[in-house]
Amino acid sequence: MAEQSVSWIPSWMDSAFLVPFALRSGDHEWRGARPGEADWPAVAEGLRRAQEALREMPVRRIVEAVDAVAEQWAKRDFPPRQRVVRDASVVTGMSEETINRSLDGELGTLRAESLLAALERELGDPEVLDGFRPDAHLRGSTRAIGPRTVLAVFSGNAPGLPARTLVRALLVKATMIAKIPAREPNFTAAFLRTLHEVEPVLADSVLATYWDRDDEATMAAALEHADAVIAYGGDEACAAIRAKVGPHQIYEEHAHKLSFGVVSEDYVSLHGVAEVARRIAVDCSDLDQQACLSPQVYLVTGSQAPAVARQVARAMRLAAEDCPPGTIDVEDATVLQHRRLVAEWRAASTASGEVWSSDGLEWTVVLDDTLLPLSGAGNRVARIVAVPRLADVVDLVRPYARHLQNVALGAVGDEFWRTAEDLALLGVSRVTAPGEMARVSMAWRHDGLPRISGLLRWCDVEQHPEATT
Repeated sequence: MAEQSVSWIPSWMDSAFLVPFALRSGDHEWRGARPGEADWPAVAEGLRRAQEALREMPVRRIVEAVDAVAEQWAKRDFPPRQRVVRDASVVTGMSEETINRSLDGELGTLRAESLLAALERELGDPEVLDGFRPDAHLRGSTRAIGPRTVLAVFSGNAPGLPARTLVRALLVKATMIAKIPAREPNFTAAFLRTLHEVEPVLADSVLATYWDRDDEATMAAALEHADAVIAYGGDEACAAIRAKVGPHQIYEEHAHKLSFGVVSEDYVSLHGVAEVARRIAVDCSDLDQQACLSPQVYLVTGSQAPAVARQVARAMRLAAEDCPPGTIDVEDATVLQHRRLVAEWRAASTASGEVWSSDGLEWTVVLDDTLLPLSGAGNRVARIVAVPRLADVVDLVRPYARHLQNVALGAVGDEFWRTAEDLALLGVSRVTAPGEMARVSMAWRHDGLPRISGLLRWCDVEQHPEATT
C-alpha cells in the first residue's frame, strides 16, 4: 500500500483482491483499500497461514519487537509519528501538543517492562503462551491458547487507541482484522508499517482497514472468520455488534463509560488548595476531556469547594497555555455555549454557584451544589460540586453505577480505603490519584475484566505420569 494509506494490507495479500475507498473529514481525504466482498475467504486463509508463523514465535520475542517499535514511536521527531500527529490534529481538532501527550502515554505502556508486567499479572508465567509449563497448583502442566483471529471494531478520537488491543492480540498469538476508527484513521497503519520493518511476521498477522457502519456485508464477512470480537463505541453501537456475535465467539466490549473525581477536606489540607486544583485541571484538560477516562465532575467535600474552584479556574488557564485546546466544531460549540448559559443561570439563582471561563471556549469552570445528570463531558469543562461528606459520594453516583469506570479519589488513610472499597463494590474498575486519570497502565484490567487472559482458552495436563510436578 502507498505510504499515506490508512489501511495496512499484509504483504501476502494479492492486490487484485482489494477495493479502494476514501475517508473524508471536511476538506481532507485519506485513501485506503479493503478486501472485496467475495474475497474474505482468501483473507481468512492468509490469516490462518500467518497465525501458523505467529505461533512459532516466542512470546518474549513478540514483547521485544513491540518494545523496539514503541521506542521509535516514543521520539517526537520520528517522521511517521509526526505525520500521524499532523493528520490526527486535522481529523480530531485536537492540538498537536495534546495528541503528542496522548501518544506519549499510550506508547509508554507498550515498552517491554510494561508488557511483561501485564502478562505476569494475568498469566503468572508468560511462557504458557509458548507451550506447556509446570503448574504447581495443578501438579502437572498447563498451556494457554489464543484465538485464531480477533475482529476489533475501533471508534472514538483518542490518538493511539488501537495500540493496546492490537498488541494484546499479538501477545496471545492471534491474528487480527482491525476496523480502524474514522475519527482517527492514520495511526494503526503507520504503526504497523514500523512493526513490519522490525518483525514482518507480526505485522503480516494484521489486516487493518475501514468500512462504513452501514456496510453490513463487509461486517458479516469479517465476523464470519473471527474467533473473538472486541468492540469499542457507544452503547447502541456495541449492542448492534453484540447481537451479531455467535455463541462460539469470545466477545469483549468497551461501551459508554462515565468517570469522576472526588477530594476530601483532609486531602486538600494535606496537599494545599493550589496543588489540588492543579491536579483537577490536569484531569479536565488531558485529551481535551474527550476520553471515557476523563472526569465529568469533581466532588469536593466540606467547605473547601469555593476555594478549590477558584484555583481550578487559574489552573485551567495555565493548562490551556501549556497545552492548547483543540478547535471545536459548530455543534460542540453550540452545546458548550448552552452549558455555560445554564451554569450561569444556576449560579445567579443560588448563593453558592459561580462560573469562570476563558474569553473563548478554551476552558470553563463551574461551581455548583447539585450533581446534575451525568451524560458525558468534553472541551475542558471542570464542574466542581460541593458535597457535605465523603460518605455521601457513593449514594450520589449510585444511579450511574452501570457506566462508572475511572475515579480519582483524593482521600487519605482509612477514609481512602473505605471509600475505595465502596466504589469497587458499586462497579468502579479503576481508582487513581487526582491528576492521573488519563494515565492508565497496560496492567489495568480495562473496565474491570482481564483483557489478555480473557482471550484465552487453556489446556491442563494432570494426573498423568508424564506431567511435570
